This record gives sequence, C-alpha cells and structure tokens, in this order.
Amino acid sequence: MPERRVHDVMVRDLSALTVDTSLREAARMFSMMRVSGLPVVDEEQHIIGFLSESDIIQTIVPRSRDTSGIFLTDFGQVVRKMEQAGELLVGDYMTGTPLTVKEDADLMTVTETMLSEGFKVLPVVRDDILIGTVNRAHVCAALMEDRGES
Repeated sequence: MPERRVHDVMVRDLSALTVDTSLREAARMFSMMRVSGLPVVDEEQHIIGFLSESDIIQTIVPRSRDTSGIFLTDFGQVVRKMEQAGELLVGDYMTGTPLTVKEDADLMTVTETMLSEGFKVLPVVRDDILIGTVNRAHVCAALMEDRGES
C-alpha cells in the first residue's frame, strides 16, 4: 500500500481568521464549524498565526494555584474578562509563527508530530500559502481505512 500523504486526508477549506477578527467572532466560527482552532492569515493567505479554543479560554480564565496545587480563581475577574473578551482581537492572543505542514508531507510523520506536540489541527501549506487543514479526526479516519484494507 502506498504511503499516505497529508493531501490525501486534508480538508481543502480556506476558513481562516485575520488579526482584526474579534475573539467573539473566532469563538462563533469554532462552534459553527466544529473546530478547535483556525489559522490566522494575512491578505495574501500567508499563515502568520494560529488561534485555538485554548488561547481564548486562557485569555478569560486566569491560571493560578496555591501551594497545594489547587486552582484558585477570582470569579469577579473571570466575569469581567468574559465581558471584555468579545471585543479583543485575534492578533493579540494568537500563537505566532505556528507549525505548518506541506501537502506532500508523510501522514505518519505529521501524526507523530500532532501527538507529541498536542496539536489537534495543523494548517496545510503550498509555497507558504494556506490550502487547507488536517486534524486528528482526518488522521483517525485514514488510519481506520488503512486497517480495513489489510
């Protein structure tokens, strides 16, 4: 059986965010599209960042622990941040220079990277331009198909 490549399983969807997208709009897109994150692109579709659900949650919910390891949260601060978060911009909270994969990358190598780095989705590029995404669900489906063909 030939070696699988990212282009075999990726979604050729150019849904992306810009630095000027609000966190409220980004969260709405995540929910509507049932994704956990999206690439952030410039006017030419070059990937300049990535925003995940985790980035939004960490913006709103402060992370603090007491010495016993128990999380302490100032719920007044959480409420205030939730009220303000909708108007905050993606560009201020995205992960800059995200990991991307080329469309001809070996799927098993990409799978190992996703698992070792904890990524659920990776942008796929051709000549540094966004052409789609690959996520764990795509990888899982491909692996199951391959196992069924044996």
